[in-house]
Amino acid sequence: MLKIGRDKSLIPANVFLLALLFVVLVEAMVLGVRLQQPWVGVRLQIQGEQLAVTAVDADSPLVAELAVGDVLSHLEFRGERIPLEKALLVLPLTLRTYADIDALLAVQGQLQQAFLANEPLVLVTADGRRNVFKPEPHTHIDDLPGVFWWLLLANVVGLMLGVIVWTYRPNTLEANSLLVASLSYFVAESVFRIAISKEFYLPPQLTATMAGIEAACFNLFMTSLFSILCYYPRRVAPRWLLPVTATVLLLHSVNYPMRWWEVPIHSFMLPIVPFVLYATWLFYKQWQGAIGNPLNRATLLMLQLSVLLPVWLIMLLHAIPVMLGGSAIIGDVATRTLLVAIFAGWAVGILRFRLFDIEYWWLKSLLWIVGGSLVVVLDIVLVSVFQTSTTYALGGAVLLAGFLYFPLRQWLLETLLPTERQPLLAALPAFSQVMAQATSLVEFEQRWRETLLQRLHPLHWEIYPEAISHTALSDNGMHLLIPTLAANHAYQFSGKQRASRLFNSADVKNVDALLTIARMASSASETRQQAIFEERQRIMRDLHDSLGAKLLTLTHKLADPEGKEAAKQALMTLRDTIRLSLKTSPLKLEDHLADWRAEQTDRTEAAGVHLTWKQTGQLEQHLLTSKQVLEITQLLREAVNNALKHAAPQVLSLQFTLQHGQLHILIGNDGKVSDPQGWRAGTGLSSLRNRTRQLGGDIQFQLRPEPRPHNRVQIRIPLQSPSQAHE
Repeated sequence: MLKIGRDKSLIPANVFLLALLFVVLVEAMVLGVRLQQPWVGVRLQIQGEQLAVTAVDADSPLVAELAVGDVLSHLEFRGERIPLEKALLVLPLTLRTYADIDALLAVQGQLQQAFLANEPLVLVTADGRRNVFKPEPHTHIDDLPGVFWWLLLANVVGLMLGVIVWTYRPNTLEANSLLVASLSYFVAESVFRIAISKEFYLPPQLTATMAGIEAACFNLFMTSLFSILCYYPRRVAPRWLLPVTATVLLLHSVNYPMRWWEVPIHSFMLPIVPFVLYATWLFYKQWQGAIGNPLNRATLLMLQLSVLLPVWLIMLLHAIPVMLGGSAIIGDVATRTLLVAIFAGWAVGILRFRLFDIEYWWLKSLLWIVGGSLVVVLDIVLVSVFQTSTTYALGGAVLLAGFLYFPLRQWLLETLLPTERQPLLAALPAFSQVMAQATSLVEFEQRWRETLLQRLHPLHWEIYPEAISHTALSDNGMHLLIPTLAANHAYQFSGKQRASRLFNSADVKNVDALLTIARMASSASETRQQAIFEERQRIMRDLHDSLGAKLLTLTHKLADPEGKEAAKQALMTLRDTIRLSLKTSPLKLEDHLADWRAEQTDRTEAAGVHLTWKQTGQLEQHLLTSKQVLEITQLLREAVNNALKHAAPQVLSLQFTLQHGQLHILIGNDGKVSDPQGWRAGTGLSSLRNRTRQLGGDIQFQLRPEPRPHNRVQIRIPLQSPSQAHE
């Protein structure tokens, strides 16, 4: 097999051009054969057992005699009646016996003799009208029906899909099988286009030859699809099955024109039925083997169902009714349209599931083919149907194609391609804003993970224990491994877009680009935070060395106990401020509850007062900022100091309760009782109110009557939940 990577002559562009050249050569032969046939300008369809007129061309020699809906009876030539029955429009492959085929060829021979005699002919309708006409010796290209060109477009799309897949994966069975299927389909449908576009007849020898070619190509097409069902995504059939199948279908292809033996019921269709049944069984075996493997199941749904569903519809709606001697529910053109769905299924699989590692330019290539073909088809339609002059037809075709093609192209790009195919630049402003709001390494990592989840929508994610330096695909795109910002481990995302797609190389590229930006933002923030921290350290050292030293001296020199206590409290506040200002991460509430209890126990014992301490609620789950710790510490000191100083209590109580995300602090004593309404608003009360307000809380001074009259201070402070602690 030729190696694309080693043979520069087989680069994708060259293979693509070779395929287009093949299309041009085959189409030239098809047109050469079709345009050599005589032309009357009448389109017919089967109506019961007869033929009815569906269209009459404006240039037809019968335009004044025939009308749409007229039913034809026979053709008269040199006194001989040639019956015009539905068999004339029936394709040889749909006829049940060789006798039926011979009867068709005999009538074709009579019609050929009449049309080539260059004499006037008489066309007799079912109501007895006699219409004399003389056919044109050749068909003009603008007289070909629209279905002729529509099938050309479908054939080219199917062929190009197989060629492109093979170009990128020439050494795989599934790619080779698809190439053979697309080539055989293209040749068979090229023959079919000649037959389906005929008016009254085709030469009998040409009809027999085309039937043999179409039968052989169709059997080759079936063999190729059968091989995919046997071996992809895994082998489920014995090794001998595919060679035996190919041999049987080869003999069937040779026997059809040679007529060594006649198959009962239907000479062509019956031998195919067992293969369709067995192919369905193979799909069932593949489905069983794909349990627990989402990748294989996605492949089966997109590839194998795209083969089996159209084939079974053709069997049920066309082949079986014909084999039973009835009329097909769907016609020959409809069956060919269903076969196109096979290639459409492969295309969707490639676009959505990244099969064969084909990238984004595939869709652009196919859209390029569709766009060019649309211009050609519209040009022909404008000339043949609307009788537009060739001068204006091409311009009109380009204009119409623009209005039809470009909206369709944009819709396909937006619908079939996932959102991560959209330009990365469109996502950068929002991504940069999200990352810029982070203030710590923990928060940067959290925002990085959330961004990935929003962009890729994985079905599942987990921590990958090993550290990796770059984003990488795993299991053919089922998983995507993404480094953390710190590069100490990674995330494993599974099932892109809720398992509707596979990860691909575009995801790797985009995530790596976002990772670089996120790490730059994190590094810049860390550098900035480090500079702030170092400056804070310098200021705090200066405060400790200057102001701290002076306060310490005052505590030793002052003789007044009250002034000495004030200096001591100021020194403690300064030390707390320095210690807490150097903290860069949230602090546990339960740790500081222990510190507060120890400090207040020392103070009350020194004053000869008994301290009762109570904690309720899940306080250990909450965190505090440095500011909250410092302010609550000062609140407790000032409130306890006021109680010891003014109430002279025997017992002082402190109670901490967590309710609805708020920390409730109750400070009570059994000392002197007075109405808070009469308290003089001094520096102490104002300080308590200001500190509480800065924390977003409130403070109340109460006189409680039970169990006996006593004063109480109630403070409420909102706390952060664990999920908010890093914001």
